[in-house]
Amino acid sequence: MICNRLELCVEEVLSGKHPEKCGNHSERCIVSADRRSEIKCEEKKKKYILENSMKNQVISFRMDGGIIVVDSSVPDKLNKCDFLFVVHSQERSAILIELKGVDVPKALKQIQETLNLYRDFWKGFAHIYGRIIVVSSTPDLKANPGYVNLVKTLKKTYHGNVKIVRQQFREKDLELSKER
Repeated sequence: MICNRLELCVEEVLSGKHPEKCGNHSERCIVSADRRSEIKCEEKKKKYILENSMKNQVISFRMDGGIIVVDSSVPDKLNKCDFLFVVHSQERSAILIELKGVDVPKALKQIQETLNLYRDFWKGFAHIYGRIIVVSSTPDLKANPGYVNLVKTLKKTYHGNVKIVRQQFREKDLELSKER
C-alpha cells in the first residue's frame, strides 16, 4: 500500500495530533517526531545521523515498509528510499535517505523514484536533500546519468543536493546545503 495521506500526516504530527485514519498504521511509519538533538536511522551497519542543533521539530518516517508497504496494490519493483526526515523550521526541508550496500546506481534510482512518486507533496518544501550511505567506497559518478539527473533535479527544482558517504554520515542541520 502506498500512503496517499503523507501530507496530511505531516500536518497532523506538526500540530501535535496523532494521525487519524492511517491505512499503513502510523506506528510503522513514524519513527520519531520531536525536537531531539540527534535523529538517526540505521540498517546493517549503515547509519545516517542528523545533528539538530537548531532544535527544529523533525519527523522521521520509515518509507520502505512504512509509508510504502509492498502488497498487491504496489507495482512490482517499485523503487523507494529507506527513510524520510521532514525538518520543520522557517523553511520546511526534507532529507531522503537510502542506506545501501554497494549498488549506488540503484540507490540513486530509489531516491529519484521517491521524488517522482510524491511529486505533489514536495511542493511544500523549500529544500530537498538526497543522502546515500554505502558499505563500499563511493564510486566516481560524474558520468553516471542517474547521478547527473538526480543532482540536477535536486539542485534546480528542490534547491538541494546529493551526498554519498561510506558507512556512517553525521551531518549538522546547518550544513545540509553545503557541498562536500
